[in-house]
Amino acid sequence: MQAIVDNPRNLSDAELDAIAAKGGVVQIVAFGPYLVRLTDTLRPKVAALRAQYGLPAAFVRAADGTEALSPEKRKDYSHAVTDILPKATVKDLVDSVDYTVKRVGVDHVGLSSDFNHGGGVVGWANEGEAGNVTAELVARGYSEADIGKLWGGNYLRVFRAVEQTAKR
Repeated sequence: MQAIVDNPRNLSDAELDAIAAKGGVVQIVAFGPYLVRLTDTLRPKVAALRAQYGLPAAFVRAADGTEALSPEKRKDYSHAVTDILPKATVKDLVDSVDYTVKRVGVDHVGLSSDFNHGGGVVGWANEGEAGNVTAELVARGYSEADIGKLWGGNYLRVFRAVEQTAKR
């Protein structure tokens, strides 16, 4: 969510609203750069790294410029920038869930991992730690029904609707 973390891959409030208006679901991805803010202290470090890779100093809304890099350079950059940024936590992940739920409602939000690409957050670095996310949701007052929606119920609802549309 761009309102929390200004990352070109995060959705704007208008995009969140549009997805919810059509009955869709927004997946909150457990990937550090989508969940933690770039502080004033870190901004020059990231800008220097971006310059090293020939990228513009600032992120652009639609893309961050890495699409022009070779796959190997893109991978190297991704690892380097991830090393600079603070590690996201389960709290950061659920902060994004909370924001999105307040914005568009629990029926339009889901949880998503990104373990294959160095994703995960402190406390949910692999599937064995998924209970930590549930515990944080419970601590924040989410009901069992709402947690079920977040952990896949909403995604399955949308997927079933897509299947029904495809059959027509």
